[in-house]
Amino acid sequence: MDPLAPVPTAMPSDLAVLLRRAERERSARKAAEKLLTEKSRELWDALQRAKDSERRLNLALWATGEGIWEWDLVASQVKITGLVVAGQPLPIATTTMDRLLAGLHRADQLKVRSEIDRHADNESGHIDLAFRVRHSGEWHWLRIRGRALQRDGNGRALQVTGTIRDVSHLHAAEQLRQLMAHAFASTLDALVVVQDGWTVVQANAAFEALMGLGVGGAAGQHLRDLLRFVPDITQLEPWCGEAYLRAEVTDRAFEVTMTRIEVPDSPPQHLVALRDISERRRAEQALERMARFDSLTNLANRDAINQHLALRVARVDGPAFSLMFIDIDGFKGVNDSFGHRAGDLLLQQVAERLRNALPLAFIGRWGGDEFVVVLPDGGDDYQLREGAQLVIATLGQPFQIDGHRLSVTPSIGAVNHPADGADAALLLRRADAAMYAAKAQGRNCLVIYTPKLDDGVERRSRLQSLVRSDAERNAFHFVVQPKVNAAGRTTGAELLMRWTTEEFGPVSPTEFIPIAEQIGMIPLMGRHAMHAAARIANEVRALGSDASVAVNLSPRQLLRPDLERTVLHACQHNGVEPSQIELELTESALVTDIGHVEKLLVRLRRHGFKLSLDDFGTGYSSLSHLRNLPFHKVKIDRSFVMDLDRSPKSRVMLEGLVRLCGNLGMNTVAEGVETEAQFALLRAMGVDEYQGYLFARPQCQAQWIATLQQELAG
Repeated sequence: MDPLAPVPTAMPSDLAVLLRRAERERSARKAAEKLLTEKSRELWDALQRAKDSERRLNLALWATGEGIWEWDLVASQVKITGLVVAGQPLPIATTTMDRLLAGLHRADQLKVRSEIDRHADNESGHIDLAFRVRHSGEWHWLRIRGRALQRDGNGRALQVTGTIRDVSHLHAAEQLRQLMAHAFASTLDALVVVQDGWTVVQANAAFEALMGLGVGGAAGQHLRDLLRFVPDITQLEPWCGEAYLRAEVTDRAFEVTMTRIEVPDSPPQHLVALRDISERRRAEQALERMARFDSLTNLANRDAINQHLALRVARVDGPAFSLMFIDIDGFKGVNDSFGHRAGDLLLQQVAERLRNALPLAFIGRWGGDEFVVVLPDGGDDYQLREGAQLVIATLGQPFQIDGHRLSVTPSIGAVNHPADGADAALLLRRADAAMYAAKAQGRNCLVIYTPKLDDGVERRSRLQSLVRSDAERNAFHFVVQPKVNAAGRTTGAELLMRWTTEEFGPVSPTEFIPIAEQIGMIPLMGRHAMHAAARIANEVRALGSDASVAVNLSPRQLLRPDLERTVLHACQHNGVEPSQIELELTESALVTDIGHVEKLLVRLRRHGFKLSLDDFGTGYSSLSHLRNLPFHKVKIDRSFVMDLDRSPKSRVMLEGLVRLCGNLGMNTVAEGVETEAQFALLRAMGVDEYQGYLFARPQCQAQWIATLQQELAG
């Protein structure tokens, strides 16, 4: 066939069919390609939308701190993703529900399993649970929320999905809120919350009870209608002050603290706390009174006296006044003989009598048995003498103390202002000097200050300093006064302390002993005396004599816990037996703490010391001392001996005392024997030992030892 020949217009039938089929396939392919392109685009768009939704979901979960939990009940798996605990993201975790529940706090396991099973069984619409899990050694609160996405034909969940979140901070905040609410409601302090205008928003039970309101009755009340206080409610800083109830006319006081509270989207509020400080106020007033008043006598105390005088002398044009410094003579004897209770009662009665005698005067207790009286509108000797006579007269009347009739007297020193000084301290010092002058003149009298008295003040001040320094360096010396029996032979000697200074020469024991007691040097001086007595006793023993050496013990020494050890050490250190030492105690030393003294004396006697009751018959004697205490001897005071040849009553009393002591197995020693007549009378009564100038004056140790040696040789 010619290739250039034209194609015939008619084709065989089978070719036409093929061509039509091919055309249909081409059209179908193009339509399929178009559909595929469209579906691919739709799928791509859906995928992008899903990814975008996932990104938005992840962003929302991140913003809320929540993760996802998925529970596949068919596969029995739980998957947790995106969980953040304590600020730390946790990796994806896959586990089983049983293992998950086993890791919960034991107290939460049953509750969580029950709620999850109920939802799985279609018995609840959703899950919302909080429970505790351990992470990094600590328990944290988690909250899960979720619901079933698929269920089977029986309604049993196949897939449960939800969110999981660490809510420990929310739980802690809720616990704190509950704690604060409980504290607000149950505290004993009255608490109330008010808004501007002082309107009560909320109050606790203590506030409602304080105001006499029922439960909830405080709400809506105006606080200023209930309390008297006026702080500025607009202030930002906390305020503290005092308030009183408007409904009460009492002394109840309240401490009020007001603190501003800022609540978002609410008007400013204030928390007002009330605390009853009435007891504290009364205690403060009592303390203030204690700071100014003497608790025993209810008079002004030393501080108040100084303050009163300072105010008076500070008034340049103020009125003149007079001042009396009063010391109670004989008070120490009452205190020592009847105890501190009797002394306190006496001081109270003295204070009351002074108030009644001088109602317009300022009266205070300076300390101990010393009182200060300021006479107003005075300043001259005439008024002073009148006031002093009233004091002497009123205090001169006997006092009834615990069934005893006691007598004391006042020694009064006085000054006038401004004549005797413009300074309060100077006035007191000069009045004190005048008081000591009154004692020196016989007591129970008034001495008005004169410049000559300043010498006495200076002397006392210097003696205090010298006593302290000489006691510390053991500069006192000792003498002895012998004791003899009825035949005139030596039985022992009493150790007596003496003092000579370069500045003042010899100083009497009646002057330096009270000073030593006042400045607390008696215990040290007593130790020196004990060693001196032991040294002398050692010399006496070396002679072959059984004479004892007596040493006095003061009340202060008896109360010291180391006294027993001190006297034993003195004996051991000086090589003598306690039986060579005689310990003399005055009656005043026995009443300070009679129980303690009795036990001490029993122990000392067991050690071998001889015990002697000194100055019996002076002060306020008690025969119970003879009956109950283990004395070897009783020393009869010289005041009885002096009257012996002139007073029949003294003789009768002494005869009875000697017989009594003999019946009790005690020897008697008469002090102050100065005449043959006295000696004869005492010897006739049966007195065992004698001491006094008739036999020997106080002498140095060497002289007595020499005399004793001669006596032993003859």
